[in-house]
Amino acid sequence: MTSYRRPVPSLDIRPLDPRDDAVLAAWHATYLASNRHGREVSAPWMKEEIRAQLTVASPGQRMLAFGGYVDGQVVSTATIELPLQDNLNLAHIELDTHPGQRNRGHGSAMLAHLEAVAREHGRSLLVAETATPYDGPPDGAGHPNVEFLVHRGFTFAIGDVMRVLDLPADQAMLRRLADAAAAHHAGYQIRQFRDRVPDDLVESFGRLIGQLNTEAPQGELTIEQEVFDEARIRADEEVFRASGRSKYTTVAVRDGEVVAYSELVVPAHDPGRVYHWGTLAARQHRGHRLGLATKARNLLWLQEEQPDARLLMTYNAEVNAHMIAVNEALGFRPVERLGEFQKELS
Repeated sequence: MTSYRRPVPSLDIRPLDPRDDAVLAAWHATYLASNRHGREVSAPWMKEEIRAQLTVASPGQRMLAFGGYVDGQVVSTATIELPLQDNLNLAHIELDTHPGQRNRGHGSAMLAHLEAVAREHGRSLLVAETATPYDGPPDGAGHPNVEFLVHRGFTFAIGDVMRVLDLPADQAMLRRLADAAAAHHAGYQIRQFRDRVPDDLVESFGRLIGQLNTEAPQGELTIEQEVFDEARIRADEEVFRASGRSKYTTVAVRDGEVVAYSELVVPAHDPGRVYHWGTLAARQHRGHRLGLATKARNLLWLQEEQPDARLLMTYNAEVNAHMIAVNEALGFRPVERLGEFQKELS
């Protein structure tokens, strides 16, 4: 008996026009379907957030997006983020294929396209992330998303864990933690600001947040410290404004310098969600419980301002025992793994 196999249509890859709302909506629907498929909790970008990332210029990074079409329908989406002030060999990529269109070669075609784009921009290292179940192995071995990357030359660099906290968190517990920490950092000033970094703090704040990539565990990732000067910080604030996101920041200040910080991000287009961004204490100021203090105080403030918030999400490297202990003290629970993979381009 002769076996006939239906030919796989070729993928028509086009740059995404974020100003065409119909095109962006179709692209985002496919991206969202892929991102949420088979997951208890996911953290996708909303449509207006993608638009802002693609249309508001920043000196720090540039994002490009592409759609893969078959018979006029979006079956695959991709973004590539290119750092512009540091890590100039690097390209961060994200690739999604609609659940009903997988295992047809679309992902491979889109990945090949992203590699070509990266080379055109002088990049030699690709970094990609993929989610796997929490009850699986730390490197996600055996999961289809991981096997896709590994079979195409990517290697596992570090494993993260997504943790979530149901809100509102216990206010009394947060106050106890903040008060207990306060005894360890007398002489430090705690300051809070929403969205815009105050002018007198912007320079030292930028120096501190630029260290997050190198001070937090990075495993086998080859990443250098980031540059966050005032121009980049102000441009990123405009991206936030355009995307409908608000950022709550609590910092510790010593002698006019920001020496610790913690950030929470509230998306207007994804009601009820809150995302925990960076928390870091400068190396020479550790041991004063500034990480716990800024995290607890920031969450107290956010819950006063955002009483409808229902779920707080964060990621930690699995080897970051100190920050995991802080998050567990706040009540976070693990729900999913996130593997970070890299590939050297020849």
